Amino acid sequence: MKKLIFLALGLVIAFTFSACGSNSNDMTNSTGSAEQSSPNREVVKLPENYDEGVLYTTVTRGNAKEYLYTSRETIEAVKKGEPMPSGTVFTLEIYRDGELSDIFVSEKRTGWNDQTSSDESNGDWRYQAYTADRELNNERDLARCISCHATEERDDFVYTYDEVKDFELEDFTASKDNATESQLDSIALADWEVAVITDYLANLSSD
Repeated sequence: MKKLIFLALGLVIAFTFSACGSNSNDMTNSTGSAEQSSPNREVVKLPENYDEGVLYTTVTRGNAKEYLYTSRETIEAVKKGEPMPSGTVFTLEIYRDGELSDIFVSEKRTGWNDQTSSDESNGDWRYQAYTADRELNNERDLARCISCHATEERDDFVYTYDEVKDFELEDFTASKDNATESQLDSIALADWEVAVITDYLANLSSD
């Protein structure tokens, strides 16, 4: 029965993504179309010392574990009920079987929404993919990031908004050993938003 449920869920997600537009949404696409569909790929830079920022939550899914970093200023703004400031950066590390495999960066800049079409950004947010060696990863289709985060417009397109808001800065540590585990992975799979993330990570794991 569980197998049938997962199969049905996968089909629903596949049809959902196919309805998003004619552009490829496959983050594992290595044909070069990813680079062509994202003319602003190099705008979002990987912060040199991002891992010295605030490691505010982790998410575990099967053999994959995510570490999410942002700045103290961003967390303070969210806690005050203020918009995330221009210049906010989130960095996501994905480890598989204990090895770093991917790094994704999302950055918010006032005015970016006016400079790009809706298929290149979410509001003032843009995205970028890097390899474990911190090199630009042109094989990742950023349209998949945009499609996934588009469901979180209410929370400024940030999936872990609640984790940012609830993080206690007085307990801040950049150590992975002391990171707080996110509750995202415990949400029911029937939730469409969580299903999108699950499908996304499954595609990454198939590389």
